[in-house]
Amino acid sequence: MFSKISGSFYRTAAWRLGLRSTLVFAVGSASVFLVMYGLVARTARERSDSWLIGESVTLRQVALTTPKDALYGRIVGEVAELATQEFAYDELGHHTTATTVFFLQTGQDGEPPLWIGPTPSQPFLDAIHKVDLREGSPVSIQVKGWKSTFRMTVVDVGSGQGRIFLGLQDSNARVMLGRLLRWFVLGWICMVAFGFLITMLGLRRMLKRVDDVTRAAANIGSGDLGRRVQSESRPNDEIARLARTFNTMLDRISATVNQLRTLTDSVAHDMKSPITWVRGDLEAALLTEDQELSRELVAKAIENLDRMSEVITASLDVAEAEAGALRLRREPADVAELVHRVAELYAPAFAERRQKLTVAADAPAEAPVDERFLTRVLSNLMENELRYAGEGALVRISLAKSENLLTLTIQDNGPGFPQDLLGQIFQRFAKGNQSQGHGLGLAFVKAVACAHGGMASVRNLKPAGGAEVVVDIPTATGATQHPSADSLHEVLS
Repeated sequence: MFSKISGSFYRTAAWRLGLRSTLVFAVGSASVFLVMYGLVARTARERSDSWLIGESVTLRQVALTTPKDALYGRIVGEVAELATQEFAYDELGHHTTATTVFFLQTGQDGEPPLWIGPTPSQPFLDAIHKVDLREGSPVSIQVKGWKSTFRMTVVDVGSGQGRIFLGLQDSNARVMLGRLLRWFVLGWICMVAFGFLITMLGLRRMLKRVDDVTRAAANIGSGDLGRRVQSESRPNDEIARLARTFNTMLDRISATVNQLRTLTDSVAHDMKSPITWVRGDLEAALLTEDQELSRELVAKAIENLDRMSEVITASLDVAEAEAGALRLRREPADVAELVHRVAELYAPAFAERRQKLTVAADAPAEAPVDERFLTRVLSNLMENELRYAGEGALVRISLAKSENLLTLTIQDNGPGFPQDLLGQIFQRFAKGNQSQGHGLGLAFVKAVACAHGGMASVRNLKPAGGAEVVVDIPTATGATQHPSADSLHEVLS
C-alpha cells in the first residue's frame, strides 16, 4: 500500500515542481556557500603569505647585519626560531602547536645549509628543489609525509651569500576552514530540506485547488452540472480567479443545458400536433378521389409545414441570441424607412380586420442594424397586433431618435396583456390561454434587441386600456444602453 501511495505521489505535479525548485535553490545556495568558503580560505592564505613575506625580509636583514664568524649560525638560528614561534599563537594569544614553520638558509658552495624546523629535513629539501621559486611570490609545496601543503617564500641574502627559504603550515586555519565547511554543509542540507518541505506544502495546497477544478470539469461529462469549485476570496491569486471563472463557465453551461432541454421539450411538444395534422392531411389526400379536396389537403399540409419551419427557425434564433452567438450582419440602415416598408406590407391585413394602423416615423433614423432580423422583429409585432389587438383596434407605430438611441414604440387600444403573463412575457413559449401562437414572437423581439445592444419592454396602458411594446436600438456599434446579448439568458430566463 505504501508503495502505491509513494508511486502516485512521485507522479504528481507537486512532486515535480517541488523537486525542480528545490534543485535550483540547492544549486544556488551551494554556489553562495562555496563562494563564501573560497573568500575565507583566500583571506587565511593572504594572512599566511603576508607573514611569510614580512618575516623573510626580517631574516634577510638579520643575515646581512650579522658578522660572518663562528656565532653567525647560532645568532641567525635563534632569530629564526623566534620567528617560527611568533606564528604559534592564536588570535586570543594562546600558544598552539598546530602551526609548523621551517627556516632554511643556503650559503656558498660547500657550506652546509642552516636548517631550523621539523626533522628529518631531507623531505623538505627535496620538495624545495622541485619547485620554481621567485622572490616575494609565495608558493605551495607538498612535503612527503605531510598531509597538508606548506606555503613558502624565498629571498636572496646577497651576492654569494645564499638564499633564505621560509615555509609555513597553518594548521589552525586548516582546522577552522574544515569546521566552517562542515557547518556550511550542515546548514545547506537543513536549508534545502526545509525549503523542499515548505515548497511541497505550498504546492500541494495550491494544486489541490487545481485538482478541485479538474474533478468539477470531469463531472461535466457525467451530467453533474450542480457542483462548483470552492472559491476563496483571499488570496485573490490566479487559482482563485480560475475557480471563479470556472464556476461562471459552469453556470453558463448549466443555464444553456437547461435552456436546451426546455427548448427541445417545448419544440417536441409543439411539433407533435402539427406533425400529426400534416400526416393526417397527407393520408387523407392519398385516400380521397376528389382532386379539389386533395389539393386543399396538400395545401393545408404545406401551410402546417411552413408554420413548423417558422417555429424551428425562431427557436434556434432565440437560442443563439440567448447564448450570445446570434450572427448579425450589421450595416447602416434607415430604420424609419424600414418601418414604413413593413407597415405598407401589412396594411391590407390590418384593413381586412378593420384595424387602423398609423405610423409616426417621418425623420430619417440611421443605425447599424441587421435588416433581416429587424424586419422579422417588426413582422412579429405586426402579427401580434393582428391576432390580439382585436377587430377595429387602433394601432400606432412611432419611432423616436435621441443622441445614442432609437426607440420604437407600438401601442394599441386592445385588451392588453394578461396580468399573470406580464412577468414572463419575453420567455420562450410563454403564452396566454387564448393564444394561438407558439410563444416565440416577443422572445425573438427581445433576443434581437439585446443582440444589437438594446432592450425591449412591455406594459399595459391605463386607464384607457391597451398594450405598449417598446424596443430600444443603439445608434452606434458598441453603444450599449441595456444588458447585452451575453447576459440575455439571465433576462429571458
